[in-house]
Amino acid sequence: MKKKASRKSTLQVSSPSSTTPKSIILENRNSKKKPTTTSVLRSKPQNSLASISDLKDLASSRFQHLKSDLIDHSHSEIIKDLEAFQSRLHKRFKMQSQICQQVMDEADKDFKKMSKDINESCEAMKESYEELIADAQATATRVCKTSIPELLKSHEKAIGIIRSRFGIPSA
Repeated sequence: MKKKASRKSTLQVSSPSSTTPKSIILENRNSKKKPTTTSVLRSKPQNSLASISDLKDLASSRFQHLKSDLIDHSHSEIIKDLEAFQSRLHKRFKMQSQICQQVMDEADKDFKKMSKDINESCEAMKESYEELIADAQATATRVCKTSIPELLKSHEKAIGIIRSRFGIPSA
């Protein structure tokens, strides 16, 4: 685009009435149709292209024009390719983002489910532990209240039998 702006400034400097070959080429660049070398030669009076240097200047000018057109065309093709690549890349990025979001949602769902299962397991283990402790305390209380006095009585009886056998008085 910078080249087009510089061409316009060049065109504004040169007057349409000048008779140099470059001015004809530059004037023809502004027109909708692209001039051919023969149309430029025909539009110019024959006496102004009388010298080889004029023809050389005309050919050089035309070559520069073709070269800039080729560069502009090449740049536009590159820009089109770049825009197409960018569009494909944007679509791919959007698709990958959606897939990533779906995976994150599924992982979050699985995490919540696992967390719920773990909490339920913890509650069940807690209840089981509380039942086990309650049973152990009940058993210990029962042993302390019933078994120990029974054992004490049976041992006192055994001690009494041994004393009577050996004739030891009770104290």
